[in-house]
Parts: sequence; structure tokens; C-alpha cells
Amino acid sequence: MSKKNSKDSIRKAAWKLQQKIIFQLLSTRCRREHLPECGYFRPKDIERIISRAEENIQELMPFFVDINHLGNYRWEYLGLLDLAIYRALISEHVEGNYAISLVADSIWLSVLHLEESVSVSIGKFFLKLFSKNPTDYFEKVLQYVIKSRAGPPGYTVNFFREHNVFHMDYSSCLVHNFYKQFGKEEMQLFRRTWCTGDFATAELLVEGGKYEREHTLSDGDEVCDMRWFIKK
Repeated sequence: MSKKNSKDSIRKAAWKLQQKIIFQLLSTRCRREHLPECGYFRPKDIERIISRAEENIQELMPFFVDINHLGNYRWEYLGLLDLAIYRALISEHVEGNYAISLVADSIWLSVLHLEESVSVSIGKFFLKLFSKNPTDYFEKVLQYVIKSRAGPPGYTVNFFREHNVFHMDYSSCLVHNFYKQFGKEEMQLFRRTWCTGDFATAELLVEGGKYEREHTLSDGDEVCDMRWFIKK
């Protein structure tokens, strides 16, 4: 399959899954946070949000970097979809902080779906099979993430191990660069969704997994100094 066809497939599959997640998520939520008296999102509300999000996707594509690394490409496109969905929620008069919370929850549902996929399950099985201990397994998982999704050429990262702590120092991030093209509102969305998900992801990746950082690009720092480790 050509790179162009592969990218087309990535976009179609990502948006198809995202629509499923939006229906799953919004059908259980109030239109106004913690205010059931305002009613819940109805199917026709969700269909309208999805339709608006599709329009937003087309409007955002000129800002999208068409990178050749397919893992990078998919990661950036997911970031674009999240912004498109956020703007669609805002257009439905969903309050800003609540819209950010909904997007964050949709991202987490996407992560859970990925973790449950057959390909990832098989990959995790073999990584565990050839790992000496949980820390060794954790290192292999992080190296795989860098190689397959969040590494060069779209990302500049320095990965190294210090005792049992894994350092991932990012000085450039493809999705961050995409959001930087917009304003403070969009950067706040990125900071409170993409930049916070790693805390929960560490727990998902390995039993006792922890994530810490002191700096992040979305706060204007020069580096995201990610630290991953297993808490005994």
C-alpha cells in the first residue's frame, strides 16, 4: 500500500473510531456539567456535533503537517480530531471547561480502545515474554512508543535510564507544534488533555507505573522532562 493510501486509511479509521467514542461518551452525559435538569445529549444532538466536527476537520487540514512517518502522522491527526470535536462542542454552547473535560474523556476512551486491540495485546505479550522484570518491560514499552508514535522525525526526544527511572526529554512535539498555530484557548485544550493523560497512562502500562514532570512545552518551557518509573 502506498503512503498516500496508508494515510487515507489512518484518517478514515481514526475518525470512524472517534465517532463511535463520541456517541458512547455523550449519550451518558448532561448537556451542562452536573446539571441533569438541563437534559442529556440526545442522538440528534450528537449527530449535529459530529457533523459540525467533520466541517471543522476540513477547516483544520491546511494547518496539518503531512509528515511521512505514519505513527507520527496518526498521532498528529488524533490531535486535529480533538480540536475539531472541541470546537463542535463549543458551537453547541457547551461551557469551555466542560468541553475540555469531555475531550479529555474521549481521549482516554481512545487509549483504552487501543490497549484492548488485538495487535497491541499481542505486542504486549511478546514484550513481557522477553522482559526480565516489570522495569525491563516498562523500558521496552517506552522505547516502542518512541519508535512507533512519538519519536523522530516529528519529535525530538532524549531517552535514557537513570537507575530505575526512565527519562524522556522532549524538546519538540509534533502535536504541540500543531496547536501552537492557534491561540491561548487551543493551547489550554492541549495542555489539559494531551499533557495530562500520561499520568493515567503510566498506571495503565504497568502495575505501579508512575509519571512525573516539572516542565512542559505547553507551559512555555523548553522541554517536557518526563519521568517514568515503577513505585514499589
